[in-house]
Amino acid sequence: MVWGIAGIQPDMSNTVRNSSQGFRFTIRLKLLLLSIVILVIPYIGYEYMRELERNLRVNLETSLIDAARAIAGPLHENYQLFPYIQTELQKTLFIHNLDTPIQIDGYTDDWINYQDWMDSFSNGSLLFKLILGQRDQYLYVLLQVKDDKLVYHQPSSERTIDSDYVELLIGDDYQVKERYYFAPSAPGRFNPFQVEKKQDEWEEREYTRYITNVLAEWQPVKQGYNLEIALPLNMINERMGFIVGDVDSEETNQVIRKTGTAGKETETHPGRLIRPSNNIVKLIRHLDNTPGRRIWVLDSQGQVLASAGSLKRELPMHPLNIFYKFILPPVTERFQDDLAGASRLQGEEVRAALLGKTESRWRSSPDNKAVIVSAAAPVWISGYVRGVVVAEETTNNIQMLQRNALVNLVNKTMVLFVLIILLLLAFATRLSMRLRTLSQQAASTIDHHGRVIGTISASTASDEIGDLSRSYSAMLDKLRQYNKYLESMTGKLSHELRTPMAIVQSSLDNLQTGIRDSEKIYLDRAREGIQRLNLLVTRLSEAARLEHALQSTDLEPVDICQLVTQAVNGYRMTYTDVDFRLEIPDKPLVVHLAPDLVLQMLDKLIANAMDFSMPSSPIEIRLTDQADRINLDVINYGQTLPDEMGDQLFNSMISVRNTNNNGKLHLGLGLYISRLIAEFHGGEIMAHNLDDKSGVCFTVIIRLARKIP
Repeated sequence: MVWGIAGIQPDMSNTVRNSSQGFRFTIRLKLLLLSIVILVIPYIGYEYMRELERNLRVNLETSLIDAARAIAGPLHENYQLFPYIQTELQKTLFIHNLDTPIQIDGYTDDWINYQDWMDSFSNGSLLFKLILGQRDQYLYVLLQVKDDKLVYHQPSSERTIDSDYVELLIGDDYQVKERYYFAPSAPGRFNPFQVEKKQDEWEEREYTRYITNVLAEWQPVKQGYNLEIALPLNMINERMGFIVGDVDSEETNQVIRKTGTAGKETETHPGRLIRPSNNIVKLIRHLDNTPGRRIWVLDSQGQVLASAGSLKRELPMHPLNIFYKFILPPVTERFQDDLAGASRLQGEEVRAALLGKTESRWRSSPDNKAVIVSAAAPVWISGYVRGVVVAEETTNNIQMLQRNALVNLVNKTMVLFVLIILLLLAFATRLSMRLRTLSQQAASTIDHHGRVIGTISASTASDEIGDLSRSYSAMLDKLRQYNKYLESMTGKLSHELRTPMAIVQSSLDNLQTGIRDSEKIYLDRAREGIQRLNLLVTRLSEAARLEHALQSTDLEPVDICQLVTQAVNGYRMTYTDVDFRLEIPDKPLVVHLAPDLVLQMLDKLIANAMDFSMPSSPIEIRLTDQADRINLDVINYGQTLPDEMGDQLFNSMISVRNTNNNGKLHLGLGLYISRLIAEFHGGEIMAHNLDDKSGVCFTVIIRLARKIP
């Protein structure tokens, strides 16, 4: 079967509608994605901050080295500040400055801030810890002795030392001058005693003399005992030592274990007492009092002679610190300082300085909350290194500067980013609105039949969208003029063809009397052609007259059920060989209609259904009352519609026929006229194949707005 399709016009509204379906990569989205590139600014700033941090770290290290050298300068060749030369590592005792008062009660509560500074001494299984501190003209001592069995002094014993004890030795560089024994008979407060030997008439005997100006408290603990001592500073000398003795049996009363602070030499040559030098402290405080910087002065064995300053300092808090602490590493001064109050420094930089080199070292605090930088410079006296100056400082200040700079950078970048995003969104929204308006105007100016029904306002903008709007407006005006020309072509053709057709008809009539019978066949063919041309002009005139008549036709209330019933009865009388089946509602349906036009539309649909119906197949007419409309269906069984026709079937000069059974001419104007009548009544007409592909259904829809209750 060959289909004849002519004059199909594009459906612009469907094209616009289909282009809006699915995901659209809109201008706003494109500009939004493009604006994300701005985020590279914080990254560049972050890399700049890292480079700045590296430079600041180098500057900090250089500054500490310069500070150590500058402080060591006045100490060179100053014999008075370094009076002792230690040729070998000795067990010296360091006296700390205590900031809080100490109560002699045998407990460590008062020492809680200083326990990390305690020195440990051991001899096999015998172990004790010791710390010395001075405050208000008193020397305070805390010993923590590990002893699994405590043995106390028996006053009735013949032996002077018959229990666990602690011996205090005080002397100078030449001899031990004083020995004090701490051996209580019970836990609690007691006085130490000295042992003196006197010769009587028969033998040399030992006598004990108790010391009343020295306070002592002995308290047993889980793994041994604590001993607290307080003695006036005027009792001490250049050297001091402690010996801890352990007696495990009360029966034998033999000291089986003992150890001292200077090892085996404690009894004869106790360690030297080292106290902070006030002269050195005043000097280093005068030379450098930078906040957050600590200065140490050490002797040739790394023993602390003086210290000044603190690593902790008050850092300004950023107002948005609570927010940024989740994304930036926190900077805190609450870190663990393992060297605070230390009596000896033994770092790599100190060992290098003792060899005459200036070195620096980076280390983390024990809790990893701070990074500490230290630099050490040697102190020269007579060509020998007699001391070391160590300058320390944390990188917290650098981190705070970096953090504040980064916060300011992020804040400004975010403000700039938000501002640019808003500007881009506003610009994109403006572009989208203009393009959407232009798209909506373009979609509404052409209906689904291809007719121009609206206009596009020409924009006055000087950009590309304005140019596009003006181009669309000019193109639409030309298209409207062309459509008007095509729409008026029917009337013009019918008018212009009638005169030459009349001339040809009269000429044929005149020729009929003077021709031979053998030539009449040619005359009949000419007459037949003239008749077909006359039918063509009549059909064209009918469509043109209908378009003009619709403009002046009035509507009246009509019972559409009665109207359709009368029309179908007429068809049954006219076409007796066709089976017409009618289905209508039981109640009247009164609608504002033009009865003549509706009947004309129904005639066209019935004629179309009869042309495509199979012999002996019925033609069904159904009238249904829907909730918001009235449907008029005309169904014929037979040839189906091609899929590519769609709504174009109701356009002018569209036909799917080759020729009908009678050989009559069909111009495709019947369904076009039906569409005009349906649209005049505010409805629409459509055609579709039945679900089982057995025929075609034409449906006319009349909206409920024209229904009369």
